[in-house]
Amino acid sequence: MRIGIAQIHTIAGAFDQTVERMVAQSQRAAGQGVELLVFPLAALAGVEALPYADRLSYMADIVDALSNLACDLACSAIVPVPIDLGEPGGHFDALLIEDGEVRPLRPSMGMRGLVDDLELRDEERKIAEVNVGGLRLALAFSHADLDQLDDYDYDVDAVIFLSGYPFALDDAASALGASLEEVRFVDDAKAIGAWLLGVGAVGGYGDQVFSGSSFVLAPSGELRAIAPAFEEALLTCDVQPSHEASAHTPLPPEVYDAPFHLWQAVVLGIHDYVTGMGKQDVALLLDGSLAAMVLLALASDALGPLHVHALVGSTAGKRAPACRELARRLRVDQTESVAATGMLDARDLDELMLAAYAREFDAVVLSSFDKTALGLGLMAGHVSSATLCPLGDVYRSDVLDMAHVRNTISPLFRKVALGDADVFALTLKDGERQIATEHDLLQVDEILLGYVEYDRSRAELTGQSGADADLVDAVLRAVRLSEPWRRSTPPVLAMSTHTLDEARFPLGARWNDERLDVVEAPFSQLAAAQDVAQDSAPENREMSSLPQGMDLEGTLAMLRDLAEQVGFNPVDIAALGQGEVVEGGSGGEATSGPMGWTPFSEN
Repeated sequence: MRIGIAQIHTIAGAFDQTVERMVAQSQRAAGQGVELLVFPLAALAGVEALPYADRLSYMADIVDALSNLACDLACSAIVPVPIDLGEPGGHFDALLIEDGEVRPLRPSMGMRGLVDDLELRDEERKIAEVNVGGLRLALAFSHADLDQLDDYDYDVDAVIFLSGYPFALDDAASALGASLEEVRFVDDAKAIGAWLLGVGAVGGYGDQVFSGSSFVLAPSGELRAIAPAFEEALLTCDVQPSHEASAHTPLPPEVYDAPFHLWQAVVLGIHDYVTGMGKQDVALLLDGSLAAMVLLALASDALGPLHVHALVGSTAGKRAPACRELARRLRVDQTESVAATGMLDARDLDELMLAAYAREFDAVVLSSFDKTALGLGLMAGHVSSATLCPLGDVYRSDVLDMAHVRNTISPLFRKVALGDADVFALTLKDGERQIATEHDLLQVDEILLGYVEYDRSRAELTGQSGADADLVDAVLRAVRLSEPWRRSTPPVLAMSTHTLDEARFPLGARWNDERLDVVEAPFSQLAAAQDVAQDSAPENREMSSLPQGMDLEGTLAMLRDLAEQVGFNPVDIAALGQGEVVEGGSGGEATSGPMGWTPFSEN
């Protein structure tokens, strides 16, 4: 069977335009002999969460779009659809559109409520399987699904991996086919003993960027087809039953260049975010920092030099000539700030002038704050007119890497190095420490990376990584003190698995981590102490601070699950939309609340 992957760049919510493009792709695919066309996860409806009040109407429009696709598609197709629009990323099902009919491949409560004529299969089945044209296919939506296919004996010929992972620098697997030599997919194909088709979305959807690079692997792990990254493509490949031999020559896998991939991701993210706002121009401040100069080049790549406007700030200092030269090389519009006088701060005046400058061109103001600056609050207290921080999820050391890679393509930056505007100080117990070299910067960024992306505690950062305890304390203190300021900064383009927004610290909390001995889950330690107390003599048991027989880990796990699931029973969202009483809770009781039964509904 010839299977096609339609790696298309769409706009979430533009259903008429999207359906038209999907139909055009199916016609093109049918002309190339494609019997089954697969669309990426984000193609039809995007991946962003919606307000509760909008979800029913949005899902109803999705159903209308599916009806139009069923009438007009030129070949059979698998179309992913969202079933939970309440959380970023959400949950997805896939529909098989074949011969004018639509049927779910992984049925759900939400889809049952909205599409009455769809027949449901076993709702508890996690891995969706379907037979199309004599080919046994399984659908995977996550790495956990791939793990399940690896671990259990699924009798399938091919696995279609509908990736919902946006590009993240700390997760090479999110780059799909561009990083095959470094990640799991080749081993997955071998372990499952089936063809593996990685289907990647391409484009910016809100603050997330998908890089495409769809691929097809044979059961032997050989690469048979691959689509380019950050481009639209129609990828086709002949997929035979897994037991049949194939004599095709495998393709060599690409060499993954993470900083270059990151550059392209930020460029695409800027373009789609700005144009999604209905704008064409951007303005930014050249303050002498390397991040600002890199951002100028990124914006020029994203929107073209005629749509980029640069203000050379009075704070640019010694780098002002280099900033002017870079603007001339890129042929972007530029102007000069003026020196601050009286009580005005130079940085604040630059920002105010930038706002006025941007209004002349109806331009979106971009901030050059990187993740290091946001994490440590390096600009706390200063005004900002920015709408977007494109580098706000990119550490300063990674910005350096991006500049080096860009210079290998063409010598755009005269010198790639930290300047005066990139130097900052951290407060240690015995005074301040200047972070002025790339080595010092890398240490700071590794601490931030461990804390934010890898959830490492102070004990883990100092004990396992060997980082200086005073430096770790200074970094974590700066992160917590800058939390209020950070919440007022513009949104960032997500370029990692965890943004700073996902590592929020409670406002007003005065707790500081001073432990160096917690290297395992403290609840496990408490459970161990509980076991010891229960095994001791009765007269000693009363000394334990834990009630006898208390399953602490189990109790906490139950509360966590309840919080995540918001009750035990799913809710029929169609019934909610019609104002009906929803059956749920214990003992068959009913509730008209939007969330069904919750553990706080009774005593």
